[in-house]
Amino acid sequence: MKIIVLAGGEGKRMWPIQTDKCLIPFLGKPLLYHNLKQIKFHLEGVKAHLPGELDSFVIVVSPQIKEEVSKIAQSLDLNFQIAVQNEPKGMADAILSAKELIEGEILIINAEDILDVSAFKGNFEGDVLLTGLKVDKYFPGGYIKATGNSVQAIVEKPEEGNEPSDLVKLVVDYFKDGKKLVEYLEKVEDPERSRRDDVYEKALGRMISDGLDVKFSKYEGTWIPLKYPWHILDITAYFLSQITTKDKIVIEEGAKVFEGAVIKGPCYIGKNCIVGNNSFVRESDLEEGCVTGFNSDITRSYVGANSWFHTNYVGDSVVEGDFGMGSGAILANLRLDGKTIGDTERHKLGLIAGKGVRIGVNASTMPGVKIGSNSLVGPGVVLHEDVKENTKILVKQEYQTSEHAPVLISYDQFRDKLEKL
Repeated sequence: MKIIVLAGGEGKRMWPIQTDKCLIPFLGKPLLYHNLKQIKFHLEGVKAHLPGELDSFVIVVSPQIKEEVSKIAQSLDLNFQIAVQNEPKGMADAILSAKELIEGEILIINAEDILDVSAFKGNFEGDVLLTGLKVDKYFPGGYIKATGNSVQAIVEKPEEGNEPSDLVKLVVDYFKDGKKLVEYLEKVEDPERSRRDDVYEKALGRMISDGLDVKFSKYEGTWIPLKYPWHILDITAYFLSQITTKDKIVIEEGAKVFEGAVIKGPCYIGKNCIVGNNSFVRESDLEEGCVTGFNSDITRSYVGANSWFHTNYVGDSVVEGDFGMGSGAILANLRLDGKTIGDTERHKLGLIAGKGVRIGVNASTMPGVKIGSNSLVGPGVVLHEDVKENTKILVKQEYQTSEHAPVLISYDQFRDKLEKL
């Protein structure tokens, strides 16, 4: 069996985060590293559940991350091959980019989805085995329509209220014959392939209508997709929950924690970080080289590498890295009217910032604001709206000046005055 790992795509919904989703680091390692490691070791441990031998990984990537993904796979000593998807044209195109490497039994997975190992323990049977997760509220994805465990149709992104079932289709798809999947994908008319993003689902529909045995396995474990930037907080919380030390804290080599600082687990402090005097870090991931200067509070946040703070509050925020805050700046994370923030369904969400953002002294950002990379929010600004890349936001001030003739009193005079009150 070959494991086809889909690590290409464009991630348009992740703005202002620019790092490829599968390369975002958590606890010091790229997300792809964590997922490949789990798949490798757990699939090797459950070979009894597999219909054939685990031969190799085929990782489909965009051109710009090919070398970095190769290094990750090499570090895990994987037997792997790389296929390049030159343009982000959807899942079907990604699979077809690897068609020369596809043969025999295959298992297709997403590179960024967080799943328990139980997702890979299905009883692989029939021509195709899909994986469904029961949901209790609407999710804008594909749904499985089934009778028993036989799939009757895949309904892609139905309108809310028109879902054919409560089973959302995950990307954990087994095919007994990978070449047959390629044939069905290529049967979809070429103009249609270039225009639509549901070609894969249409190919599955044709398999079903042609009488292939398409079944589904019900999955009941953890599933955390990475589709929007605030999902980084969910994934951070997941990886922090996996820390097994007694105090649920990891402090990497070269990190320094100064007097009066408090670190409350679960927490990750990356290599060469500094947690300054009287700082409070809780339930957060600080990647390599971060500095939390005096009296800063970082709470339930993801902080990318080489970010620095000084007398700041950072709550429920995502900063991609190389981020700086002047003294007294605040990242607000809660609406006082108690409403959820935007379309995130979250009651607490602070700033989401791309790389290279700077926040000036005594500035503040309102809940859920996004700032594009290399932008600057000047001193004293109260930011209520998103800011695009390479933008400077400053407050325009006007001064009123007049003569001032102070009546100065000494400390003794001041004390005498107080005693007479």
